[in-house]
Amino acid sequence: MKYDSLKNCIDALEKVRSAYSSRLDTSVLVELDDVIVQLKRLGESGQDEVELGTLSFQALRIISQIIELVSNITELMKWP
Repeated sequence: MKYDSLKNCIDALEKVRSAYSSRLDTSVLVELDDVIVQLKRLGESGQDEVELGTLSFQALRIISQIIELVSNITELMKWP
């Protein structure tokens, strides 16, 4: 992932955390904070391109949990 894209992802995750922190479970917040910290570490490596590895899957899982919690998407998916 390019550094600029990584920075944009970090900014977006921080905005999501700020906007929805009162609606998220503590466990989701802890995991989200962990992903943000790890992404920042990768960004501080000074490389133009970084490997996300399993961190990308962890970030996607958290995003999925956040969407379920704030949008009630589970109920929408049951709709015929």
